[in-house]
Amino acid sequence: MDDLYNLMGKTAWITGGKRIGQKIAEILAEHGANIIISYNKSNAEANETISRIKKFGVKTLNIQVDVSSRESVIQAVKKIKKQFKRVDILVLMASVFEKVKFRELSLEDFQKNFDVHVMGTFWPIRESLSIMPNGSHIITISDRTFLGNVYRDFLPYIVTKGAVASLTKALSIELAQRGIFINSIGPGPVLKPDYMLQRDWDKIRSASIIKYPITDREAVEEFAKLVLYLSTARSTGAVYPLDFGHL
Repeated sequence: MDDLYNLMGKTAWITGGKRIGQKIAEILAEHGANIIISYNKSNAEANETISRIKKFGVKTLNIQVDVSSRESVIQAVKKIKKQFKRVDILVLMASVFEKVKFRELSLEDFQKNFDVHVMGTFWPIRESLSIMPNGSHIITISDRTFLGNVYRDFLPYIVTKGAVASLTKALSIELAQRGIFINSIGPGPVLKPDYMLQRDWDKIRSASIIKYPITDREAVEEFAKLVLYLSTARSTGAVYPLDFGHL
C-alpha cells in the first residue's frame, strides 16, 4: 500500500455504487478505507460492488437512500453512525444524464435534475457533518461545462451541475472553520451512457484535442485516481477538470 494514500481506519461513503462508483469504491478500499455504498434503485449493482471489495478486508455497508430526501438521508446517517461512528470521505456520485430537446423541456425535467444533483449533494453533506471529524474530505461531481464548452439537449443537466460547482465553492467557506475540505471534479466524457450508440460515443471521444486514444476503462480509472487524491488533498473550494482534452 502506498503510504501517500493510506486510508486505514477511514470510512468513505459513496452515493452511487455502480459504473464509476464501483471503481471508486474499489480504489478507496484497496487503500484501506471502509466503504459505505448507498443506492436508490440499483441494489444489484451495489451488492456487486460490495462483493468486489471484500477481498481488501475492509468493513462495508450497503444501504438504500434517496439522496434528494432529507428524511431519507437522516435515516441513512443514523445507520452509518451506529456501525461506523464517523464518515471521513464523502463522495457524491448520484446523477441523472438524460437528453431532452430545448423545445420539449418541462418543469419536471428541471426538478428531477435539481433534486438529484443539487439537493442530492446538499443533504448528504448537511446531515453527515455531525459525524465528520476535523480533516474530513468531501468530493462533489460537477461537470466540465462549468468551465466551458457546453453542448445541446442537456440543459437541465448542465444548469444543475453548474449549481453543484457553485455549491462546492460556497460550502468551502461554510465548512472551513470545521476543518473540512470540499472539492469538485468536473469530468468530460468518461463512460458511455447505456442509451447511446457506440458510434456516437466514439465521435465524442474523437473530439478531444489530444490525439491519444483513451478507453472507457482508462477514463474510469483516471476518475477514481482523482477521487483518491482528493480524499487526502489539503485544498478546498476547487473544481478539478478531468476533460481528457475536451476543452
